Amino acid sequence: MHPFGLSLAKLLTTDVLKSCLRWLLCLCPLLANGQADTLIQRGRLFSVTPLLGLSAPDQVVPATGKVPLGAEFTYSWSTTSRRAWEQGHSFANVGIYANYIAFRNPAVLGRTGGAGLYFEPLIAPAHRVYYAVRLSAGLTYLTRVYDPVTNPTNQYVSLPVSSEIGAAFSVFYRLTDRVQLTARGVYNHISNAGTRQPNQGINIPTVGLGVAYAPRPLRYPDTRTWRTPAPAHRWMARALLLGSVRVLPQTTTTPEMALPMLGLNLVGGYRLSNSHVLSGGIEVTDDRYFKEQIKRWGYTDQRYVQGSILGGYEFWLGRYAFTAHMAWNVVRPQPYKPASYQKYGLLYRTDRGLTLGFHVKAYGESTKGFQAAAGWTF
Repeated sequence: MHPFGLSLAKLLTTDVLKSCLRWLLCLCPLLANGQADTLIQRGRLFSVTPLLGLSAPDQVVPATGKVPLGAEFTYSWSTTSRRAWEQGHSFANVGIYANYIAFRNPAVLGRTGGAGLYFEPLIAPAHRVYYAVRLSAGLTYLTRVYDPVTNPTNQYVSLPVSSEIGAAFSVFYRLTDRVQLTARGVYNHISNAGTRQPNQGINIPTVGLGVAYAPRPLRYPDTRTWRTPAPAHRWMARALLLGSVRVLPQTTTTPEMALPMLGLNLVGGYRLSNSHVLSGGIEVTDDRYFKEQIKRWGYTDQRYVQGSILGGYEFWLGRYAFTAHMAWNVVRPQPYKPASYQKYGLLYRTDRGLTLGFHVKAYGESTKGFQAAAGWTF
């Protein structure tokens, strides 16, 4: 070969090799990222489940004795990332539900249709048969509620739009990568939390068999060697402003009254782990509904501002926190009973600590009102 041609060939070969090396060096991070992305999958799951009631609401006239029938539709999404697993030491579905239930007592109870959000930790999701525990919260519309003239025996609900909270245990069986059979036990409770009386609340335990479909099958990683990191800060503090409105029923001498409540909730706690927190604090409320109540009861002690001591447990999952506290009402009118109650809350906090959510106050099985909450977590 001519010397010039040989030099040109060497030059071209050298340039080509350099270019290939440069491209490979550029692609290495992309290839690494691509491999990492294959380990982190995102999936969706659709399901439909017919429901059969386990008991019939019978504290009405007429009582038909027929159990409710209904159906539930769900749509959820999930991820197999390690960060998602670390939130609750398990993988989980997060989704929305819609349900329809006919009480089979059209004159008194009618029907209800609702929708809301749910969180569903999964147990052994990599197996053909796996399990899930679900917590849900939403709103529902009822076609028949209490009316003093036309429907006086329905003491369960008195607002057409009420809250619906629920829990479920599910068993999933994979027929194929995309199709699954489901068996569920679902427990829903409908109530307006004492916003309007009467409000006994209605419990709806049901069971159902259904089918679920996953457009994209998930492959769950082996988590046996994964460890959840310790919390960055063990101690926490939270300050919340509370507010609500409750309706006092009309009597023969007084009109129906919508009365406000304002309060301050101060809580501190110790984080046992990223998810489990022991907490306690104080709460002070200025409740005008309660003020009007004690006037009607004829109490000589007219002190209506209440002060409580709180103690309990919180479950944190990422930015969400479910709180459960026992409260001792140490400042109250002396004749007033009970002296203790329970408070349950669902809160959401941002990266900067802004916290929003709601609380429910209850005496045993009797709920005494929703409280909107807003404040800061430190």
